[in-house]
Amino acid sequence: MKNVQKLIFCVLSMLMIACSSTKYVPEGDYLLNQEHIKVHSKQVTAETLAPFLRQTPNQRIFSVFRLQLGVYDLSGKDTTKWINRWLRRAGEKPVIYDSLAMEVSRQEMKKELQNEGYQHAIVDVITKKKKKKINVTYKITLGSPYIISDFNVSPKLDSLIAIHVPPKGGFDYSIQKGMNFNVNDLDQERTDLSTYLRNNGFYNITREVFHYRADTTLGKNKAIVELGLRRDLLANDTLLQKTFSRKKIGSITFETMQPMPGTNTSSAQKDTVAYEGYTMIYHGTPFLRIKPLVFNTFVTPGGYYSEKDVRSTFAALNALPPVKYVNLQFKEQSDSMLSCNVQITPDKLQSFTNDIEGTNSGGNFGVAEDFSYQHRNLFRGAELLKFHARASYESLGSLSNIFSYNATELAGDVSLKYPTFLFPFLSHDFKRSLHGSTTFSLGYNYQVRPEFVRNLANAGVKYIWSLSRNTTFTFDLLDLSYIYLPRIDSSFRATYLSNSSPLRFSYENQMILKTGFSMQHIEQGMNNAHLSYVNWRWDVSEAGNLLDGMLHLFKATPDPDGVYRLFHIRFAQYIKGDYDISYNQYLSPDNRMVYHFNAGLVCPLGNADVVPFEERYYAGGADGVRGWSSYTLGPGGYPYSSGVIDFVNHTGDIKLQGNIEYRFKLFWQFDGALFYDAGNIWTIRNYSTQPNGVFNFSTFYKQIAMSYGLGVRFNLNYFVLRMDLGHQLYNPAFRGNSAWIPALKGFSKRSALFFAIGYPF
Repeated sequence: MKNVQKLIFCVLSMLMIACSSTKYVPEGDYLLNQEHIKVHSKQVTAETLAPFLRQTPNQRIFSVFRLQLGVYDLSGKDTTKWINRWLRRAGEKPVIYDSLAMEVSRQEMKKELQNEGYQHAIVDVITKKKKKKINVTYKITLGSPYIISDFNVSPKLDSLIAIHVPPKGGFDYSIQKGMNFNVNDLDQERTDLSTYLRNNGFYNITREVFHYRADTTLGKNKAIVELGLRRDLLANDTLLQKTFSRKKIGSITFETMQPMPGTNTSSAQKDTVAYEGYTMIYHGTPFLRIKPLVFNTFVTPGGYYSEKDVRSTFAALNALPPVKYVNLQFKEQSDSMLSCNVQITPDKLQSFTNDIEGTNSGGNFGVAEDFSYQHRNLFRGAELLKFHARASYESLGSLSNIFSYNATELAGDVSLKYPTFLFPFLSHDFKRSLHGSTTFSLGYNYQVRPEFVRNLANAGVKYIWSLSRNTTFTFDLLDLSYIYLPRIDSSFRATYLSNSSPLRFSYENQMILKTGFSMQHIEQGMNNAHLSYVNWRWDVSEAGNLLDGMLHLFKATPDPDGVYRLFHIRFAQYIKGDYDISYNQYLSPDNRMVYHFNAGLVCPLGNADVVPFEERYYAGGADGVRGWSSYTLGPGGYPYSSGVIDFVNHTGDIKLQGNIEYRFKLFWQFDGALFYDAGNIWTIRNYSTQPNGVFNFSTFYKQIAMSYGLGVRFNLNYFVLRMDLGHQLYNPAFRGNSAWIPALKGFSKRSALFFAIGYPF
């Protein structure tokens, strides 16, 4: 407890330093303490004008503590000392008020307001100085906006589009009568129209082709807007005809000019091959066959030029494993024809890694070796072969005082991924539109432990495809696992595998024939860094139901205990569904609030009383309710007993979890987090080894465990090292008021510390 108090004292001292400091503010200058934008409007908000501020105050935590400035102020003036240099790099130097930057901010905000239609907007600046600090307020008076009273397209432009673009679909103008005379919206309309035309064959069209004419002489803040063409185009019929000439694609040529050892590519003999109107130029043996290149090329001979097809081609070819760079070049062959040259640079085809690592699992130390190999172009069709092997040895401790704990594991898996859908009855065009892949996999795992020897073999066929950049679908057509245990220690069986224990099904020879489907939507990285975003995923899967139906259809005979077996092997049978969603809310450049919810249900059916251990849920852990370690919380009100191997009983069939996490910048590359977690797991059936664990609508809400805590993250941009410390707030294993745990009470027993890579959600 004394150590905890010292830690709290140090943190509070740092926060006090961060609250107010003008140590490095020169005499006569002012620290920019606060900056506010006051505007009373639903159409224009302070958030929309904030990007035009040339200066912003030092970052704060909870809008109070300037921790980064505090770290900077801890440095001394002697910059020859490394500690002072490091503190200044890690911290944030004070933001000194600049009257010139303030005036530029005022002018740019006024210009933006005028662009949004508020031609008579006024931006006043109010400053308040106190000691060596200054508060700046930008007071916005909007006035009445200019309104578009009528919007037209010039007859010349309208006729050009009508002549050359098929009437199907057409361009949907977003500018409408009654809207604000917003320059930004008008400019976006030019961009959208030019994109639409380039997607319909107009190779030479740019947004600068279009020009607006606005009549504001009507008075009463009204404007008549007409979209037309640039005057120089109207005055030059030849230039106008060239600009609005619709281009078709003529020849399409692939150049796969990979450097060959000891070969001068500039003088080497070039070979060509043709396929479905496409031509490939190469030296010697091409590193890629032409067929997969054609399959991933959406620009087609004889078709009209489309910028969308160009982007799709670029993305698809770049996604092929053996391809490093892609460049598409177009050249005008005539007034109505383009040639396309696709230059492809190969990547390194083979690679391998070999790692030796120390392991620590639950306090048990060991050593492991990992070997990985991949070939990015196995059959010269962009097929990706992956092979992984692992050997590990773990030794230390005891297994509930029954065995000395030594474990050996040997594992290997191989997968082959094809860059297309290998499925019958699907058309060529449909396969191309999916941007999909097919993966075949095989794996084997051999474990030797004091309590058992286990063999696990698995095979799978998986399809992955996407219909947009941020939504991915996965279909596990086949996921077959066979588990064989030739030996189980008699002492372990007597202690843990009683007839009433759900653990026993995980230590029987069994088969799992699984099929699943998932859909994932990821907006992170798609949006501007200053925007909020949502990520979500849902999964559904089933196992054994098809087998069960076939056995019933053919009137197979079950065992005396009512269990069906296939080739004398029991098979698992269940259905499962999961849903996960997180909302990442932008607060400021260095502050975000993240909300997360996860729900899952797995239900054993006919041929099994319990779902296989690997498919059940657990609570706690680095990504769960962080006041508890993994496999120590739930189900329901089932208590945790330290010193006893009981992890299998801390699993369930239902899971509910919610998290709220406030993330903020600390200093240098360190970020901080405060979090609140709530959730638990439950069983569907009432198992004698998991008392108080069954889900009941009248009591489940009383069994929601709660915890809170703080975390530190070391952000290296490409990955994040995370440390989270969670403390229990409400433990459903206790009854009444004793379930609520006071702050810091029994800190070591009621807390959990986690080290992990990546964010929890």
